[in-house]
Amino acid sequence: MSVLRAEELTYSQIRRFDRARTIAFQPVSALEVHGPHLPIGMDWYMAGWMAEESARRFTERHPEWTVVAMPALAIGTDELPLRGSMNVPPRTLYRAVVSHGRALARAGYGYVVVTNGHGGPRHAAALEAACRWVSRRYGIAMFTPSIAVLHRIITGGRFELTESLLGRALTDAERHGLVIGEHAGAWETSFMLAQDAALVGSEYRSLGPLAPPRWKPLARVGDWIAARRERRGKDASKVRQAFDGLAGSLGWLLNAKFGYGGREVSYKGDPSVASVELGHAFREILARDCLEIVEQVTAGRRVASAVRSIASDHAVIQPGFFVKVAAIVVAAVVLGSLLL
Repeated sequence: MSVLRAEELTYSQIRRFDRARTIAFQPVSALEVHGPHLPIGMDWYMAGWMAEESARRFTERHPEWTVVAMPALAIGTDELPLRGSMNVPPRTLYRAVVSHGRALARAGYGYVVVTNGHGGPRHAAALEAACRWVSRRYGIAMFTPSIAVLHRIITGGRFELTESLLGRALTDAERHGLVIGEHAGAWETSFMLAQDAALVGSEYRSLGPLAPPRWKPLARVGDWIAARRERRGKDASKVRQAFDGLAGSLGWLLNAKFGYGGREVSYKGDPSVASVELGHAFREILARDCLEIVEQVTAGRRVASAVRSIASDHAVIQPGFFVKVAAIVVAAVVLGSLLL
């Protein structure tokens, strides 16, 4: 049985869905500026490819299942605020995915795999939170494996497999370029070279390493908190990671809007080490790792709520965090006035 396309389904087909063996693959990523050399649809292409390839491989392994590829939702948050990026508030993204998930559950899908190519912290957090809410509320397994998979790759956790697929060792330049950060850098540029080289500007070969400026006040706060934890003998790696990410995101935002840190920064990493062969290896790892998680959930070896990335670790980037904090503050003020 082949993968079905949602837009081609009839009402009669949908009414025959067996919820226990019906799965939808739903890409969710917006259009965003990706350096001077990649199309703004970079994340959209990646999310769509992950959905289609994972769906195809799952169908080959499980012909008894109904597997449906959904049209991609071009929506996202934490997009680089340069002309051409399409951005919505985190809460809007969260509500949109919750509403969409509700509709999928009511249509009879027992499993929904949300694929995503955008690494914005609040984007990933909103998707993961929305998936958990829909799963709890409607009794389906809705989950998004993408950021957990991507984070492992771009931090060097899949170098051994990358070299195996390449049939050679990575060069020192490739190893360095693949772990110094990623936004239109080596990994994404390689992906698009393999996807459609005609969409990649030739100037990528001359684009060297680049990173956005960190917002220094927040970076210093993070260093202070991490140092205190370390003096107490506690692990501070997640604290440093969180504050580095937030300081970088804020610094990038200030750079795009006000020129903070100097020249305009539209990419992060080193596109110059990208190649078609790296792109094919990257795509293969994405498909394998994503499919592995899908297999675990559909086989009952892993619950959907356990599929999460570092984007779910930190409260401050969760959708509605500041609204909740404001509500608590208002409640505290009202309660205090009543007690006085």
